[in-house]
Parts: sequence; C-alpha cells; structure tokens
Amino acid sequence: GTLPRPKRTILVGHWNGEEQGLNGSKAFSEDHPEVVAGLQALFNQDNGTGRIQSVSGSGGLAGINQHLQRWRSMLPDEISNAVQFRAPATIPGNPGGTDGAVFACFGTPSFGMGAVGWNYSTYTWHTNRDTYDKVVFDDLKHNATLAATMAYLASEDPEFIKRDRSPGTWPANWPANCGKVPRKTKPRY
Repeated sequence: GTLPRPKRTILVGHWNGEEQGLNGSKAFSEDHPEVVAGLQALFNQDNGTGRIQSVSGSGGLAGINQHLQRWRSMLPDEISNAVQFRAPATIPGNPGGTDGAVFACFGTPSFGMGAVGWNYSTYTWHTNRDTYDKVVFDDLKHNATLAATMAYLASEDPEFIKRDRSPGTWPANWPANCGKVPRKTKPRY
C-alpha cells in the first residue's frame, strides 16, 4: 500500500522537567518560536496507563471546536464513540500543570488527551511503583492509534487554525505564563 504523506510535519515531543516547572516544554518553546507559531495543533497525553477517554481543547482560541469536531467526524466509530470530545471554555481559567498548557499559553491549539485514572494519582503517580507491569497493552494500542490519527487529521486540515483568542486571561502566577511567542535568545543546550 501507499504510505500517508502528511501535508504538514508531524513532530513528536517528549519533555523533561515537567514537575520541576515545565522546564522542557518552556525551553523548547523559547528556543523554537518558529515551530510554536506554525503548530496546527498539539495533542498532549500526560497520564499513566489507561485508555484515553476524552480530548479537550485548551488555549481559549475562538473557533477551535469546529476543527476538533471535524477531525472527530473522520474517526472510526469504535474510537470516536468511546471518547468524549470537549470544546475549550471561553475563558481559559487555570490551564493546569501539564506541558500542553505551555503551548496553549502561546496561542497554539492544544488538546489534552485524558485517560482513565487506574489509581494513578493515589498509587503510582511519581513513585517507584510507576513501572512497566502497569501497562495495559490494549489501552496503549488504542491511545497510540487515537493520537496518531488525530495528529494526521490535524496535519491534513486545509484550514490553519486561527490564533484569535477568546476573552479571558491566564492566571498571573502560573509558571508558563506568557503573552506572545518568545524571541529566540540563546540555545539552552
């Protein structure tokens, strides 16, 4: 068969230092403002194991929901029926402490992929119990398929998502607070 050839580049990022202040994603966004400005969408999954059960927009961008619903309509029923697709709130409010929020802060359409908890926050979260034996392979396959398909559909969307913000402000004391895409200063290697 023919391999897909996305119209836009699909980039996979794994950020370090999230719990220490979103260090990896902030450094990437500061070092690569051209990438941040050109992102069609960012899909962030920041859970332990567990099947993705929701895809929620963030960033307070006007019109983001029409793209999310269009991509949802192109998913196979066995995936789209098992996942809730949520439009972002008009006012961003507290964007949370995950790396996707750094990009949403800069006006990038960011989508959080929320998974079933599996006692993650009460048992394995940031402990030595967060080990390979907790992986549920059927959930992992579902999550990889959903993330890859959403990234591909976003890459094929003929319309670039506008960066017009809905009314609202980011919390002043939030670690990834920003106002515009940063200018590159010096490498952080």
